[in-house]
Amino acid sequence: MAKATKAETALASIIQKMLEEKGVQTDIAEGLAKGGVGLGSGGLRIQKAAERQTKVESKRALNGWQKFVKAKSNKYKYKSGKKKGQVNFKAMSAAFKKTPAGRKKKK
Repeated sequence: MAKATKAETALASIIQKMLEEKGVQTDIAEGLAKGGVGLGSGGLRIQKAAERQTKVESKRALNGWQKFVKAKSNKYKYKSGKKKGQVNFKAMSAAFKKTPAGRKKKK
């Protein structure tokens, strides 16, 4: 097998660092960085292990209060005093409780 050039070695180290930052284990990142994909069944095992580790879990849905707070139109802010410009959560919660999403369900 031919000896790797300086450029190939540098590229492999950069790829390895990037994979480690993404959360891939060091030995798997090293195998992928040095061309582990083309090593037959051993390389495929490394590739599949890396895919399992790098899968991003989907975010859960926001609840009613979080959606209400996120909406720009629902920002209740203090107009004067020490807290001028800050969000008034007390007024926001009162307004949210008057919305259909904020009403408590009877049991």
